[in-house]
Amino acid sequence: MNRNPTDGPIHAHFGLSYCNYEVLHRTLMQSMPTEWQERMVACLDELQAAFSHVPQPEIFDVHAATEYIVGEMSDAQLEQAGITEELYDEPVPEGLGPFDLADWREEHAKPQPTYSRDGIELDRHERVLLPATDPVPHYNRGRTYIKPRIA
Repeated sequence: MNRNPTDGPIHAHFGLSYCNYEVLHRTLMQSMPTEWQERMVACLDELQAAFSHVPQPEIFDVHAATEYIVGEMSDAQLEQAGITEELYDEPVPEGLGPFDLADWREEHAKPQPTYSRDGIELDRHERVLLPATDPVPHYNRGRTYIKPRIA
């Protein structure tokens, strides 16, 4: 018997992630057999009834994304995410010739670049999301079906 319900199967399902939500594709769920769908709906109804006393948000806005580590992103990805990379300890002066510019860069280069977004510094190991296309098709008012592999 599980003495601490917070250490149960749901906790184990999330593994070592810090995810706070489980997002389920409607298309995939409606493609499951009817018996499975009935069990799923019964569980969802039971969950909703058990926590009807807890305030809930009116709606969620979920988007497909790809996760990146800030310090490993390309210049294009940093730009798409609105992240600035600072390589030098002060702004690069204008008007320097190629040799003077190379010397200036060498002299003023930071040991590690720093990153910021919206005026807030980001850790180089921080993870950020970039929008991505959802590979699972839209449920299309219940008409989309994907054949499940059921053992």
